[in-house]
Amino acid sequence: MSLSGKHTIECPYCHGMGEMEIWDSINVDLEPEIRGKIFSKELFMFKCPLCGKVTGIPFGFIYHDMTHRFMLFFDFFKPDDYDYSPVEIPKDTLNVEGYTFRTVFGIQQLKEKIKILEAGLDDVVIEHMKYVMRYITYPYVSQKGYKLWFGARKEPDEENEYGTIQIFYVDEKGDTYAFTTSMETYYEHRLACELDPRMESFDNMCIDEDWMDIQLRKEK
Repeated sequence: MSLSGKHTIECPYCHGMGEMEIWDSINVDLEPEIRGKIFSKELFMFKCPLCGKVTGIPFGFIYHDMTHRFMLFFDFFKPDDYDYSPVEIPKDTLNVEGYTFRTVFGIQQLKEKIKILEAGLDDVVIEHMKYVMRYITYPYVSQKGYKLWFGARKEPDEENEYGTIQIFYVDEKGDTYAFTTSMETYYEHRLACELDPRMESFDNMCIDEDWMDIQLRKEK
């Protein structure tokens, strides 16, 4: 079920008042158009009915995808004292077998997490891949302070029997650069994660590059 309500917003430009729909819970199987509004950021935009100026309004919600069996607990900002501990969630009202639960902070992280889980991939494995790419394979990425993001999973073709994964970064000019790696590499990282007890994840954890950095600095 999706839940939303109309909230009165004050325009920061002209101080006029207008209404905006704020979502508490989004089921994209029931409201499929909302996914596109997240990716375009339209969902977070308030247009003043008086002056016409557009303002971004941050709010959090639960993102539920029944088809791909995952639920994301999203918020715009990560608390300064966030400690990456799992957060207990009620499961008595939902058939959760095979579900993935994650805490997610920030729009870019939300969009990435949606794409990873829609593609049927393990987000821990993807973060493991990105860590190795950032610090070992392409060290200039970390030296420049760029973040790596999951782009897409490509289907198999004549050149790649198992398909490929695209990882990208955006430089300081806003230009996008992508790396393409085979799914075989993904399977190698998945095996490495299965053999490494530090890679164990629990329901409703935040799995991002900071979590991976924390885990890999621990002793096995």
